[in-house]
Amino acid sequence: MQIEIYRNSIMEVWPNLDGAKDHEDIEPALLRVLWLNNKEIVMINIQDETAQPEVHDRTIIENEIFEGNIQFTEYVIPRVLLPDAKLNEKDKMIRDKVWGYLEEVVSGKNATDIFKKRLRGIIINEVSEKYNVSKTLIRHNLRKYWQRGMTLNALLPDFPKCGGKGKTRDGLGKKLGRQNQESQLDPTLAGINITEKIKRDHFRKAIQRWYNKRDKRTLFEVYELMLRAYYKAGIDAEEGIILKLEHERPTFRQFYYWYRKERDINEEYRKRYGQRKVNLKFRALEGTFDGQSFGPGSLYQIDATIGNIYLVNRKNRNWLIGRPVIYFVVDVFSRLIAGLYVGLEGPSWIGAALALENAASDKVEYCKRFGIDISPEEWPSFGLPERLTTDRGEYVGNKPSHLIKTLNVKLEHLPAYRPDWKPFVEKQFDVSNETYIRWLPGAILERMNERGEVGTKMENLLDISEFETILIEYVRYHNKHYMTTYRRNDAMIADDVKPTPNELWLWGRKNSLGSLSYVSKDELRMNLLPSRKSRFTASGIKFNKDLYTCDTAEEESWRFRARNGEKLDVEYSFDPRDTSRMFLRHEDGSFEECYKLSELNEKFIPRSLDVRWEEELDIIAYEARQARKGKSENTEAKINLINKFQNTVKSAKASSNSSSDRSVHVSDGRQNRNVAKQEERVERRWGLEDGVNNQTATNNIITFPKTKITPSYVPPRDNTDLLWQALEEED
Repeated sequence: MQIEIYRNSIMEVWPNLDGAKDHEDIEPALLRVLWLNNKEIVMINIQDETAQPEVHDRTIIENEIFEGNIQFTEYVIPRVLLPDAKLNEKDKMIRDKVWGYLEEVVSGKNATDIFKKRLRGIIINEVSEKYNVSKTLIRHNLRKYWQRGMTLNALLPDFPKCGGKGKTRDGLGKKLGRQNQESQLDPTLAGINITEKIKRDHFRKAIQRWYNKRDKRTLFEVYELMLRAYYKAGIDAEEGIILKLEHERPTFRQFYYWYRKERDINEEYRKRYGQRKVNLKFRALEGTFDGQSFGPGSLYQIDATIGNIYLVNRKNRNWLIGRPVIYFVVDVFSRLIAGLYVGLEGPSWIGAALALENAASDKVEYCKRFGIDISPEEWPSFGLPERLTTDRGEYVGNKPSHLIKTLNVKLEHLPAYRPDWKPFVEKQFDVSNETYIRWLPGAILERMNERGEVGTKMENLLDISEFETILIEYVRYHNKHYMTTYRRNDAMIADDVKPTPNELWLWGRKNSLGSLSYVSKDELRMNLLPSRKSRFTASGIKFNKDLYTCDTAEEESWRFRARNGEKLDVEYSFDPRDTSRMFLRHEDGSFEECYKLSELNEKFIPRSLDVRWEEELDIIAYEARQARKGKSENTEAKINLINKFQNTVKSAKASSNSSSDRSVHVSDGRQNRNVAKQEERVERRWGLEDGVNNQTATNNIITFPKTKITPSYVPPRDNTDLLWQALEEED
């Protein structure tokens, strides 16, 4: 059976490997089929620069192909395939000139005779004499024509291979490269060649020492520093450093040429910008996350950032509480913001857990706490995801280990400084800041304040609840906005799904995509809310300077039992967003809501403003600062009081010493006491002080007509004088 072999086919022929010592250095020969019939095949080695056409027995070639010793392959020369529009005029002119005399060699009556060695020389001699072209040039172009596929473009000149591109030339004699103008007048000013020693000891060291650094010097500045370090002719006391003559040192053009030639752009960017910034802004794009998420809840991304805004405390809006921590949880499949948390702690495990708790909770109930009424379709996320992508900050350690054990959420930790691996949640921080935050009172602009500009105005600042309300509105906007860059799959296009996060989420749930898990409130509280251990005292559970109790504690008289020596250890969970309630964790795993002890007998009295845990901590810290300040003031006042005491004592001593030399005895106390009492009564009695005032007052009295009045009330007798007299007799 004859094997199909075509003209211009490439055959890969391996030599006999028997007896070869090193098989790794052996390569196959590539033979191009130039002509064939039923008995013979004419082929030429396309890699041999001196090759000539050789005639082979077709039967032998077919047997080798059948045995597997010869295989068909491909060999493409891209330049030969270029259209004329991609070629310059000089190349086309040379090609057409060669074809002008070579066409007669390979066509017509010579088409088959040229493959015969005896006739080939005769044909080449005739063409050489006819067109006045050397026989060597004809043989060279003929070989090129055969080896490159026997097309017109096979005769294109090899100018791209000229000039030694990619090969380093050592300049040991005349200066390489473009000559300067000075050298035309004086050849000794031509300049120097860049040797391997200059590259190793000067260029490379300069790049590593000054260019690949975080201070980001320009290349010309590095060139100047290199000249200063390695090309000094001397140091003058007045002028300073004197460089070598210009023709004795490298030019900036030479320095730039070798920098571009040996540049390692990955190493350069890593050292100039840092690995984190390279990963974020300069990395190669390696695909998308769409292949990792097949439905709502299959993959969530979570991250936190410090908000560019200052907030105030709700109890006293004159208290600045700083910048909030914002958590976003984003579903990769639909780009829906599934969860949100705003707090003052962190970034920490508490904030991350509460953000995940929010993602798994009912959003209608959540928004209602902020006075916002929404439908379930406006924020449809509910339940826990299958996988959660996070960085190594909040989710490393023992605390999040139970997410896998009890909630069946698989954590995927990202390496450090790779925010580009969770791009969807990172993007929300940028968009929310540009859309809302930067225009709010107290917002921090990213640009630096210039001279004469005022800083951030601390007027009309928001509290944390008001700020969270604004972020909720942003989430509502995001979840219904049209994503122009989202690539829908064929099923989405067939169902004409609108590429908004809400529509994509609802479509995925409708088609049972993803793997969301339902969890109850108690499960979320038990696994995600922060918990503490404490002791139930006679006053209840103490938390944040407040006292809490529960129905079970009151029914079983826990406070009475604690007052009488019984130790009651309890564990409770709390929601940092609302400290008006706590949740007691019973041993059987159930939860019981606890309320403040002050509400036990005040069920119908409106409670004070409910604040968050962080705000309570801020208030407690403020009260502690005020207490320390008050204690310091008390100390100062007490010292002044002691000083006054001492001054009074000194005055008393001085009076005693000046009045008499006789010492005072206790037996004189009763007599002196009676005298002092009489003096005190005279000083403190009520009445006019002197007769003058008495007379003046009498002259001003207006006399009314006297009428006989029958008194209706007779006051009792005043026995005060008798009481004083009795007391004096006792003394």
